[in-house]
Amino acid sequence: MSAIDIIIPMLFIAIILKEIGYIKGLLIATRKSLIEIVTVVLAIIIFIGITYIYGNSLIHYITGGLGVFMFISMWVKQGISVKGFISMYKYKDVISWEEIDKVILISSKDINVKLLGGFMGQTFHFKKSDYDKIITILKERLPNKTDLQVIEKG
Repeated sequence: MSAIDIIIPMLFIAIILKEIGYIKGLLIATRKSLIEIVTVVLAIIIFIGITYIYGNSLIHYITGGLGVFMFISMWVKQGISVKGFISMYKYKDVISWEEIDKVILISSKDINVKLLGGFMGQTFHFKKSDYDKIITILKERLPNKTDLQVIEKG
């Protein structure tokens, strides 16, 4: 067993622990659509298949399992936390409240929250039942300079 065989799983574990910290800090998690769920399940099946076919030792299977768990934890962590919006994008895990210049909240069948600022614009999807919680959190946490638009559809 080489040093790489130990370092890679340790890095995966460190990333997983960081993601679990984000998940624990969520106030409201995003809604997962059926298409997202199916895509993630298919990706997991592919990851497990690749691990099973090409794995030659126990460390390969452990690394594959940790990779699957890391993928799932990165997907689940999306939502609103005390620090701001938690994103799946690696370049910007947390969009802090101060970074947000404009929020467009569209209430229709679901709640869509579009964030604009000095980062790549992102849209988060929430359950309709979370509407009151989302509005309350946005009004409490967003700085006064941030433009909040609420659009009601149907």
